[in-house]
Amino acid sequence: MFDDKKIQKKEKSRQSQSLKPKTVRRTSASRPRKRTAQKQVVKTSLVFKLFMGAIIALLMVIALKYIIEPLISPNPLLGKWRTQTALGIMEIEFDRQNMSSFGTKNPVSYDVEENKVIVFDDTIKVGNTYKIIDQNTISTESGGYKTVYKRVR
Repeated sequence: MFDDKKIQKKEKSRQSQSLKPKTVRRTSASRPRKRTAQKQVVKTSLVFKLFMGAIIALLMVIALKYIIEPLISPNPLLGKWRTQTALGIMEIEFDRQNMSSFGTKNPVSYDVEENKVIVFDDTIKVGNTYKIIDQNTISTESGGYKTVYKRVR
């Protein structure tokens, strides 16, 4: 009898299990799928292309002006120069667009020739000629006096 009850319990549990929906339990975490590289098509607008083209053109103009121009037409006066006179030590400095002397900075333009450079002061419209003696020495005449300048390193 005892065995009959056990058998009946087993059958009832089997029947109740068969009525329950079977679910599958995963024992390990699922791995993410490998994603393949997909091409993303980005459409750029015409305005953006024109804007970027203008920026590139501007950068090329700047490169031509400040990088290539000095290589094509070098100006031997550019830099700082010093002389000893009866009035004391005088310094002048030349850059691409200005000349500094006696504490003032004046806009100038240059006419470079083989062994001399004419410096035109744009504010007073007067030019001064500097003779190139060597790479580190220049001279100028003013009022009958010759002044020799040496490059400052």
